Amino acid sequence: MKKLRVIRIVIQRVLITAAVFWAAIMVIQFTAITPKAVYSPCKRPCNRADWPRICRYRLVIEKFSLPKFLLVDHKNIISNENGAATGDDGSGKINRQLESHYFLVNGQHTGPALEVCKNDFLVIDVENRIPGRSIALHWTGQTQKRTPFMDGVPMISQCPITSYTTFQYKFQANRVGTHLYYGFSNDERKLGLIGALVVRSVHEQSQHPLTSQCQDDLIWLISEVNGTFLINGNRSMVLEVQPRRRYRLRVAYAGPVGSQNRCQRWLEIQDHNLTVIALDGNLVEPLVVERVALSDGNRVDLIVHTNVHAVKQDYEIRLVATGDSTGSVNDAGNGIECHPRRRDELPYAYGSTNNFRLKYVRSETADSALRPTSGAATPAEATSSTSSAKPPARKRLGFNVGRTVCSNSSGADVVADGPFPPGARSRPDKLCLLNVRTRANGGGDARDRFPSELREVERQISLVLTKRKVERQIFGERFYDLSYSVNGFSFIYPSVLMLQRKFNDDADLEHIICSNSSGYRRMPKKCHQTVDETCECVHVESVELGHRVELVIVNEDNDSAYTYHLHGYSFFVIASTRLNQQESWQSQLHNLKRNYDRPVLLDTVRIESNSMVVMRFVAANAGLWMLRDLDAEHEWSRGLDVLLNVRASETEINFPEDFPKCRHFIGPKYFLI
Repeated sequence: MKKLRVIRIVIQRVLITAAVFWAAIMVIQFTAITPKAVYSPCKRPCNRADWPRICRYRLVIEKFSLPKFLLVDHKNIISNENGAATGDDGSGKINRQLESHYFLVNGQHTGPALEVCKNDFLVIDVENRIPGRSIALHWTGQTQKRTPFMDGVPMISQCPITSYTTFQYKFQANRVGTHLYYGFSNDERKLGLIGALVVRSVHEQSQHPLTSQCQDDLIWLISEVNGTFLINGNRSMVLEVQPRRRYRLRVAYAGPVGSQNRCQRWLEIQDHNLTVIALDGNLVEPLVVERVALSDGNRVDLIVHTNVHAVKQDYEIRLVATGDSTGSVNDAGNGIECHPRRRDELPYAYGSTNNFRLKYVRSETADSALRPTSGAATPAEATSSTSSAKPPARKRLGFNVGRTVCSNSSGADVVADGPFPPGARSRPDKLCLLNVRTRANGGGDARDRFPSELREVERQISLVLTKRKVERQIFGERFYDLSYSVNGFSFIYPSVLMLQRKFNDDADLEHIICSNSSGYRRMPKKCHQTVDETCECVHVESVELGHRVELVIVNEDNDSAYTYHLHGYSFFVIASTRLNQQESWQSQLHNLKRNYDRPVLLDTVRIESNSMVVMRFVAANAGLWMLRDLDAEHEWSRGLDVLLNVRASETEINFPEDFPKCRHFIGPKYFLI
C-alpha cells in the first residue's frame, strides 16, 4: 500500500511538472517573444508585463551617383584660399561645391526609424549593395553588453560588410532614449546612411510628467546637403498641431561633409518655447528655452507646448547659422562663420527655412503628423538660398548643446555651480551643458544618476589632441598636409579582427599597438626609428573591469573643435574650462573644480578649441570600445581615435562559432610541391 502511494505521488508530480512546462510553451508560443513574421517591427505602447519582443528589420544600403550635368555650373565657381567654393562676382554669396552622390537606406535618403521598447531584441539584416565599398553600422547609446562584437566598428569588433553581402546584427536594446544608427564613415553618416533608433520605456509613456501627456512623438533627423536643410530627407514639411497640446520632438543633427564640425545651427519655432528634457537619450531637469543650438552628432529631446489661442495659423520652423565656428561668440552673436560672408551681416543670413512650418488645425480629429509636402530631396535639387527671416529685436534665451564652456554676457568663460552662472545679475541669453542637471529622481532609471562612488577614481586617462603641418611631395610638387595625433599617437586600424585576439600573444598586433597604460610609453619599433614623424599605431588604453575612470580630453588646437563619441558607455561631464596659455594644462586640471551635483550624462561631447573637458564613468562593460573622433571627413579615421580595452584577466568574449574573420592571406609555405 505504501509503495502504491509513493508511485501515485511520483506520477502526480511528473504530470504537474509536464503541465507547467506545456503551459509555459503555450504562453511563449502565443506571445510576442517569438516573431510572427520574418520582419516584425515593434512600434507599440510599452507594457511592463509584456515579454520582450524579437524585432526584425532589413536595411538595404545603396549609393546613388548624380549625372555630372546636374551638379554645378563650373564656370561660376572658383576656389578661394581656403578651398571653399565662392561666387566669382565678389559678392560674398556662397556657391558651395555640390556633393556628387548620396546614400539610400531602403530606397530613402535617411533610413527608416527603428522603434522598440526597452529590452527588446533586435535582429537587423544589413545588405550592402554599394559596389567597391565596405561598410559597417554603429548603434549609438546601446551598451552592447554581452555582444561587443555587434558594436559596428570595422576591424575592431567586426569585419567590414563587403559589397553584395549581408551582415546580421543581433543585440538587446537596453538603453532608453533617442539614439541613432549610421554608417561608420563620416561621409556615409552625413549623406544619408543614418536613421533613428528609438527605445521607449513604461516610465516615459505613463509616469513622466511631461512625456506621458504628449499628443505625438516625432523624430527629426536634420541634415544639410548642398546648402539646404533637410528634415528626415525632405526639403519641406508641415507639422500639424492642435492648441493646448504637447508634442515631443526627438531631434538629431548631422552637419555637412567637410565642415569639421565647426558649423552650429539654431533650431527654433516662431513664437513657441522649447522644453529640453533629454540629451543623448538621458533625461535631464526640464529647461525652457526659445531656441537650441545644435552641432554635429547632437541628440536632444524637446517638448513643444502649443498656444491656447494662436495668433495666426502658420509659424516658421527655423534652422539658422549661429555665427559660431570655434566656440567663441560675442554678445551680438557674431563670430567666425561656418561659411564665408561679411562680418557685418547678421547670423541669420544663411539657410532658408521657409519650407518648414508649424500649422494649427482646429479639427479635434485632425491627425497631428509630420507630412512631407514635396517628397524627398536629392542633392541636385538642394541649393543655397537666403533666409527672409528678420532677427528679433531682443536677445532670446538659447541653449547651446555643443558648448562645454559657458560664457557670461561679457564673453568671459565661467564654470556654473547652479542653473545659471554664479554672480550673474540677470538671466543669460546663452546656456551650455554646465547649466543642465540630470533629473533628481534619475528619470526612473538609477543608472542616470551620478553614483557617489565616482567622487573617487582608480584610473585617470589624459588625452591631448594636437595637429601640425607636415610637408609632403607628390608629382614633384611640395605642399603642406595636416597630421593629427593623440598623445603623439596617430591612430590606424589593425589588419586583423582585434576583438578576437589577445594582444600580448598575437604577432599580428604586437608590432602595431601603442599605449600609455602600463606606466611607460609603449611604441612600435618603427616609431623609435622616426622620432620626428608621427607614430602611426593602434592606440589602446587599458582599463581594469569595474574600475572608476576619469577621462580628460585636452584640445590644444586654437582654431578647431572636435566631437567625440564613446562606444559602449555613457559618461558624466563633471568639469570644463578654457585653457590658460600661461599655465600648463596639468596644473589647471589639478585646480579645476569638479561638479558632483547631478552632472549631465552623455555619450557624445564637443571639445571646443583651446579647452579641456573632464568626464567620469564606471568601466563595468567588458570589450574593446572606441572613443571616436566624428569629424574625419571621408575616412574611418584621421588619427584622433583611441581604443579603450576594458577586460579582466579571465574575461573572454563569447563569439558566435560562425562569426566572420578577417586577416592577411600569406599563402601556403610550399607551392606546387
